[in-house]
Amino acid sequence: MKSGYINLMVLKFLMAAFILSFPLIVLAQEKSTCAENLKASQLLFDKGQVEQVSSMLRECMKSGFNREEQLSAYKLLIQSYLFEDKLEQADSAMLAFLRSNPEYQLSPTDHSSFVFLFNNFKVEPLVKISVHLGTNYPFLTLTDSDPASVASEKSSNKYSSGLLNFYGSIEAKFEIRNNIEANIEVGYSQLSFTNKRDFLGIGTTSYIENQSRLEIPLSATFNFRNFGKFTPYARLGAGPALSLGTIATADFKPSDLNGTSHTGSDINREASRISLDLFAQAGAGIKFKTPGGYIFSELRSGFGFYNQVIHAGTSPEEQELAFYYYYADDAFNLNAINFTIGYTQIFYKPSKK
Repeated sequence: MKSGYINLMVLKFLMAAFILSFPLIVLAQEKSTCAENLKASQLLFDKGQVEQVSSMLRECMKSGFNREEQLSAYKLLIQSYLFEDKLEQADSAMLAFLRSNPEYQLSPTDHSSFVFLFNNFKVEPLVKISVHLGTNYPFLTLTDSDPASVASEKSSNKYSSGLLNFYGSIEAKFEIRNNIEANIEVGYSQLSFTNKRDFLGIGTTSYIENQSRLEIPLSATFNFRNFGKFTPYARLGAGPALSLGTIATADFKPSDLNGTSHTGSDINREASRISLDLFAQAGAGIKFKTPGGYIFSELRSGFGFYNQVIHAGTSPEEQELAFYYYYADDAFNLNAINFTIGYTQIFYKPSKK
């Protein structure tokens, strides 16, 4: 009884394995048949029986060939149409070939008829879509020579920034000339900085501000001479930065051990910060050519035009910072150094000259 049960389980396992592997077996047979059709079509073409080539290759052109076989099949099909004076079909086949292989380079083994038609077409980049991922290093430009203070006596400041500030963007690039591109980019940027301030020698205030914003620069990139698959480039541009929110945290630590520390929850600074800034950017990078696109890394800097601080003086947030944390905002412009890596996909448009 136990032996019969085991045999039944083995049978079910074998049936399941066969059902799962059956599509793969059919696909392998189809691939094998298409490979044989390609060889047979080449023999027919060599014998001058070109009228039979298109019918033998038609079905396999959809999904039956691997990449190398498809290249050979397209060439054979185009040559057959040309030998039969079916010029419209030859043009259509060449367009389909160039859509699948927009970066194809002619080979010395290509038939003269294929080369002739190929040279009557052009393939131009329609748009290049880039994705940037990286980090920001913000730095401030103080626009007032004297640090702000809630007391009559000026206090000392020490600003610092962290490296782990997320930056991500999507960019559309349009080729103006062979080495110049016009670009529009939409990016999400996080910027964080810290200010440690001594207050009258009685304690130290630590203030941390985190801004998030949407940046939309318009820029131009200039591509320098290629070094094999590597191409260095430079970027210059400008654009608006829209604030998505500003949150701060603060604490006060007394110098005297018997003093009272002040801590609290997050502070919303939107009422004290401008909602729209303008910035200029300059940068440089290097890209590595891959099939259909590029891998790149880029370093750029952005310089804000406007003072970030709105001094109302009466908002609850400013009152809390002044009287609980002994902190007042310095007037500053917000700048950043930006490092990203990413990928560019090129979308081509083939057409007849």
